[in-house]
Amino acid sequence: MSSLKRLCRLIGTLACSAMFVTATYAAPVVSSVSGKLEPGQALTISGTGFGTKSTAAPLLFDTFESGSNGASVGQSSAVVGKWDSGSGSELVKYSTASPRSGKVSTLHDFKQSYNISLAKNGSFPTLYMSFWFKVDLADRRSRNFKLWRLYGDNDRLQMAWVYMCDSIVLSRQDDNAGFAQNFWNGQQYTPGQWHHVQLVMKESDPSVANGTIQHFIDSKSQGSNSTAVQTRYSQARFSQLRIGHYWATDAIDSCSSSTGAKVYIDDVYVDTSWARVELGNASTYAQSTQREVLVPTSWGGSKVEVTVPVNGFTAGQTAYLYVTDQNNVTQSAGFPVVVGAGAGQKVPQPPSAVQVQ
Repeated sequence: MSSLKRLCRLIGTLACSAMFVTATYAAPVVSSVSGKLEPGQALTISGTGFGTKSTAAPLLFDTFESGSNGASVGQSSAVVGKWDSGSGSELVKYSTASPRSGKVSTLHDFKQSYNISLAKNGSFPTLYMSFWFKVDLADRRSRNFKLWRLYGDNDRLQMAWVYMCDSIVLSRQDDNAGFAQNFWNGQQYTPGQWHHVQLVMKESDPSVANGTIQHFIDSKSQGSNSTAVQTRYSQARFSQLRIGHYWATDAIDSCSSSTGAKVYIDDVYVDTSWARVELGNASTYAQSTQREVLVPTSWGGSKVEVTVPVNGFTAGQTAYLYVTDQNNVTQSAGFPVVVGAGAGQKVPQPPSAVQVQ
């Protein structure tokens, strides 16, 4: 018998039912949007169930448009927040060679070094991360390309997304307890093509499988999609985020040596809250193969204000607006808007999805 069933038998059916009510979250519902959906403009989103977000703005957001070609990103200011110093951070350059949107991205030239990292330091008990990357190979894939990595406790706690020449893995380790576990699944990146990364993470309690790791590449779950995962054995916590990040050039087993690659990163969004606003290219969130994060400037339970960054949608294209609350509950049906046009009105709909935590 499960622990929940035993608890219900002890406290009674009515009390147990009340527990389910308090643990059930109605999905956000957008009823209207005002403003113009184009870069630099403000949108006001009205509806219900948007939840709470103590600081509306993300921890960091950057399109890199303010950087000069060839200059070091280093500890530069972002559109929101700023970058920090870390091993390899001084080697990341602003580049106009291959932007994903706008005119500038970052360049990580792994022919120059094996470690070239955008760095953000802080406390990450909860994390939402979104960014785009493109790999231009010099010759062949690396036997160990860590696209992003989280560190903690003097690097003894780690989590990373790793592309190898012939496989892909989301790896976790806590050296304090000799713990290591890998999620072996995912699709290889396509050289010369932009790919979108999303990570929804919440650390577990020590030695308890109550954490969350949901990892998506191009809106497809890859590596892990679990709300009951163990991220650590000890009290160690993640305190460093690296994006970009590591490219091994040596050969090992079935992987031949590589002379490096040029990796481009663009449109980075990092936050310690899951509450967010996105545009999708389909009428349901699950079917959206393109998701663009908007930047909140104020957040209330029934009204959210955002600014629209430069993004991958074109003028006249129909997109769909999605609000996600702090519990990572997203409305299932998108609110249709036309890029570059004034937003219209929509009759409020009842909640279409709930999620039990």
